[in-house]
Amino acid sequence: MAIPVGHHQPRMCMFDPPSGRSHRQVVPHRIWTYAGGIGRKRDKYAASWMPAILRLCTTTTTTTCDQAKVKSILKNANSDMQTPESTRTAESSMIHSRKYLPDATLLLIGFFGAGKKTLGIIASVALHRRFIDFEAFFREKTGLSPQAYIAAHGLAQYRTVEEDLTRELLTKCRNGCVIVGLGALASNQQQILLKDFAQDHPVVYVRRAESELRRYMGTSQDKFERFWQAGNTFFETCSNFEFYNQTHTDSREFERQLPSSLKLKETERLFVEFIRRIYGLSHGSPFSSEVSPEVHTFALQVPLDWLDSYKDPEILDSGADAITLLIDADVDGKDQNRLKSQLARHMATLRLHSRVPVVVDLGFSPRKIDTYRSVLEMLLRLVPDAVTCSLSCPDEIIQWLNTTKGSIKTIATWHQSTPLGIDVSQTAHIPVEKAIQSGFDCIRITGESFSIEDNLACVALRQRLIQNSTIPVIAYNTGLSGRASICLNPTLSPVVPSSMNATGVTLSDAQKALTSCFLTTKMRFTLVGQALEHTLSPAMHVAAYAACGLPHSYEAVQAATLSEIRTLLEDGSRSGVAISIPYKTAVLPLLDEISPDARNINAVNTVVLKRHRHDGQVVTTRKGYNTDYIGVRNCIHQHLSPANAIRDGTTVLIIGAGGMARAAIYACYKMGVRQFCIYNRTLENARKLAEYFHRWTHQSGTNLEFEVIESIETQWPTRFRLPTIVISCLPGQQVGCGEMVDVRISERWLQSTTGGVFLEVAYGPSKTPLMEQMLPFATKGWVVVDGLSLLVEQGIAQYEIFTKRPAPVPAMRKVIYELSKKNGYLHR
Repeated sequence: MAIPVGHHQPRMCMFDPPSGRSHRQVVPHRIWTYAGGIGRKRDKYAASWMPAILRLCTTTTTTTCDQAKVKSILKNANSDMQTPESTRTAESSMIHSRKYLPDATLLLIGFFGAGKKTLGIIASVALHRRFIDFEAFFREKTGLSPQAYIAAHGLAQYRTVEEDLTRELLTKCRNGCVIVGLGALASNQQQILLKDFAQDHPVVYVRRAESELRRYMGTSQDKFERFWQAGNTFFETCSNFEFYNQTHTDSREFERQLPSSLKLKETERLFVEFIRRIYGLSHGSPFSSEVSPEVHTFALQVPLDWLDSYKDPEILDSGADAITLLIDADVDGKDQNRLKSQLARHMATLRLHSRVPVVVDLGFSPRKIDTYRSVLEMLLRLVPDAVTCSLSCPDEIIQWLNTTKGSIKTIATWHQSTPLGIDVSQTAHIPVEKAIQSGFDCIRITGESFSIEDNLACVALRQRLIQNSTIPVIAYNTGLSGRASICLNPTLSPVVPSSMNATGVTLSDAQKALTSCFLTTKMRFTLVGQALEHTLSPAMHVAAYAACGLPHSYEAVQAATLSEIRTLLEDGSRSGVAISIPYKTAVLPLLDEISPDARNINAVNTVVLKRHRHDGQVVTTRKGYNTDYIGVRNCIHQHLSPANAIRDGTTVLIIGAGGMARAAIYACYKMGVRQFCIYNRTLENARKLAEYFHRWTHQSGTNLEFEVIESIETQWPTRFRLPTIVISCLPGQQVGCGEMVDVRISERWLQSTTGGVFLEVAYGPSKTPLMEQMLPFATKGWVVVDGLSLLVEQGIAQYEIFTKRPAPVPAMRKVIYELSKKNGYLHR
C-alpha cells in the first residue's frame, strides 16, 4: 500500500512512523486471512488480494453483496433484531480510557455495504495484523454460511452457535488481529460480548450515508427505516469509535477522472490516519510544548453548519496550522441522530481536504449540561486531534473527559466578560492551575475587549501566566477590538476564511500584522544552478508566500561555477538557498550540517541559513536537506495502485545516475523497495551509483539488490520481477548546450500485467522522447506522472523547511497549473 508520508514537521500531525519504527516495518508485504483455524495463516501477496478488493469495491468503495443476502438479513432482522432496553444505554455507562496495547485487536462493525471488509484489509496491512472475517470463520467451523445455517437449522439454533463462535473468536484473538463481520445479524448475546470486548479494544462503527445504504440495500422505505434505527442503535452501543466512509466522488471534482484503484487510495489514507490516532501513533501537534518559539501558529475557524453549504474545499488547506471545528452550545434543538451523522460527515470532510490537525471547539451553556456531555461523547468517538472543554462545566465531566480521552489532546477553556489583564489581582492564575490539576494538555483564556488599548494588557497577562505553567497558554481578547491580541498570541490564534473577514482576522492579515510589528522577518530565498530558463519554482513559492501574507521573496540565479554558490551561502541577506543541477553533491563540503536523509543520499537541494550569536559575534550555520526524495516518494505514494502495492519482490527501474537518481533510489528504499535496476547512457556512472548504495546499505545493515542494465537491447534480469515503478531522473535538456535528452527504454521492460507508475522528473516546453514513449502505456495500466507533480511535492517540503509553516498547497498547485498551461508545459 502507499500511505502518504510527510517530512518532519514538529507542528503538524503527519504520517511518518512513530519513533523506533522503521519505514520498512509499515510496508505491507503480505496479509493473513483466516484459513482453517485460529492461528493459521496463508500468505496472500498484494498483487493477488488487492485486485480482489477492487472487485469488491465500487468507485465509492462500497462492498458488493448479492441482493439475496441483503433480503435474508433484513428478514431475520425484522423478526429478531428488536432493540432491547440495554442497547439504549448511553456510552457513558462504558467508562474506559481509550488507551490500548499496541497490538490490541481492532474490530470493525457496521451495516452491510459500509465498506468494513475493504477497510479491514487496509488496516491489517497497515498494522501488520491477521485479517479475520467472521462469516468465513463461521463457514469454516460449521460448513455453512450464516444465511444457509439459518435456513437449515432455524434462527434460534443459529443464535446459540453464533454466540459460542463469537466468544471463541474474541477470546482467542484478543491481540494482533483485525476482525470484521460481527454484528451483521445483531443479537442481545453478541451485543454483550462486543461491549465487553470494547472495554479494552478499539471497536469501530463504520458509518455510511443513510441515503447510500438505502439505495444499496434496495428495500422499501418502511423496512429500511426500522432496520436502520435498530441497527444504528446496536452498532453505536457496541462500539467506542466511528469512521465515516465518505464517497469521494462527491467531494473532489478532479477525482472523477481517476481510476477506481486510485480513488480507493484516499479512503486508505484517511482510514490509516484514523487508526493511527486510535492507537496513539500520530505525533506532533500545533499546541505541543515542542513548537518552535520562533513560529506563531494559527487555527482556521470553521463553523459546523457552514460546512453544509461551503463550495471551495481549498479553503481548508490554505496554510493554517490546524482547523478548529466550531460547534454551538445550542445544539440540543437538533435531532441527535442527525447531529451524529453531521459531525461524522464533516469530520471526514475536514480530514479529506486538509493535512493539519483538527480541533473541535464545543460551546458551553450551563443550562445544557446533559447535551454538553452527550456531544463530547460523540466527539471522542470520532477521534479529533484535540477537543475543548469549559472549566465552568461540572468537575465530574472534566474528570470523565480526561480519563477517557485516549490519544486526544484536551484544551481547557475559560472566558470572562471583561478584557484580559485589566484586573491585576492574583486570581488570574486560578484557571491555569485548575487546568493543570485536571489533566488538560493546554488552556485557552479569552476576554471581551472594548478598546484597542486592552490588547497590551492581554499580552502582559499571558507572559505572566506562562512563567509558572507547565502547559501551553492561549490568551486573547475577542471582538473587533481584540484583533491585535489575536495576532500577538503565539499559539493557535483563531483565523477565519477570507469570506468571513468582517468577523475576524484572516491568516494573511495576521501574518501581515506580525510583519508590521517586526515579529516576522522578511526572508530572501534563492534557487541556484544551471539550465534554469524554464523553472517555475520561484513563481510557485512567491504565490505561496502571497497566499499566506508572508513578506518573503524567492528568485532564480544562474551559477556557472561552485564558487558562485559559495558566495550566495556567505551572503548575510539570504535565509535559504535551493540547489539545482549540477551542484547537489558538489555543495556538500560547503555546509556545516547535513540532515540524515541528505547525508544518506549524498545530495542536497535545500540549504537553510540560520544565524545566531556566539561569543558576541553573529555566526551563520548552513544546514542541508534533500526534499527531492520526499517529492519522489509522495508522487509514487499517490499514484501507485493498490494492485501494485510495494511488497517483497517489487522492482524499480531507475533511468539516470545523477543526484535525482540517488534521491529516487532512497525514496523507494524508504517505501520498502529492495530491488533496483539502473539504466544510464554512461555505464560507469550507473555502476558507481550502485556501488555507492551497496556500501551505504552494508553499513546500515540493509540488503539492497542492484542490476546495471548495459543497453536497451539487454534482456530484463531473470532474478528480478518486471518493474512496476519506473523513474526517469534525466533532465529534459542537456546541461550547457540545451539539446533535448533523447533516451528511450525497451518496451519489453514494461510488460507488467498490472501496469505501474512512470515518473519523470523533468518538465519544460518540449515533450521528452521517453514521455512520448510512455503515454500510450496509460491504456495498459501505467499511470504517467510528469515532473510538474514532482515540482509541487518537493516544493511543499522545501517551503515548510524554509518557513517552518504548513504550505498552502492549493495555491501552489494552481499557479503551477496556470503557468504550465500558458507556457505549454502540459504534455498529454
